[in-house]
Amino acid sequence: MIQIETTPAFRDFMQNKKFRAQVRNLATSLITALRISPHGRELVSVCGQGDEADNCEAVFAWVKREACCASCIKVLDFKALQRRFVRFLLENTSQTEYYE
Repeated sequence: MIQIETTPAFRDFMQNKKFRAQVRNLATSLITALRISPHGRELVSVCGQGDEADNCEAVFAWVKREACCASCIKVLDFKALQRRFVRFLLENTSQTEYYE
């Protein structure tokens, strides 16, 4: 029987790949739930570093900062994350109200 061992570097790579996929799913869900234009650039300066191509990448950057690591993302509740994101946008933009 052949036994395949994975190296620590490969395990780290796979964990990082899974983490990025989870962050991407959460960012896409936020964009959809809040009806944000994914191809606009309105949130780039607010959520991202300023070099993101569009709102999708900016929201991805924000979610990645909020999640911080693979173990933290496991305990994130989407509704709580959505409330934090709305609060973040209200505090950092000129919009003063949010209606669901």
